[in-house]
Amino acid sequence: MQSLGERLQEARQRLGVTVREAADVTKIRGDFLQAMEANQFESIPLADVYKRGFVRIYAKYLRLDDEKAASDFNAHHSIRASRRPLDLGAEPDEVPEGASFGSSLSKDTLLWVVVGGAFVGLLLWILLS
Repeated sequence: MQSLGERLQEARQRLGVTVREAADVTKIRGDFLQAMEANQFESIPLADVYKRGFVRIYAKYLRLDDEKAASDFNAHHSIRASRRPLDLGAEPDEVPEGASFGSSLSKDTLLWVVVGGAFVGLLLWILLS
């Protein structure tokens, strides 16, 4: 079974289009197109959402099924990124020391606490003056 990159490269060659011509039309950098064709998506220094969009645009330009191309990208390339731990020194199931869940305040709640505290302080200042 061909990889996504191989299918992209084969479709481009079948159309008789150079990477430079494809880059000019799609407005995707030529080095990104070459990386996609070489199946080296991790070498593109962008978030997966941009890479997936580039795959769709390039596949559509090459007259391939862009939905299938995006699905293939998701199946083979996004999964690797989602399995990486955020902290390379920590295990994925490990909780960093000092971390607590559920205790963070939203910005609105914090604002009301500050405003309420200032109001109480003002009332006390008026009453005790």
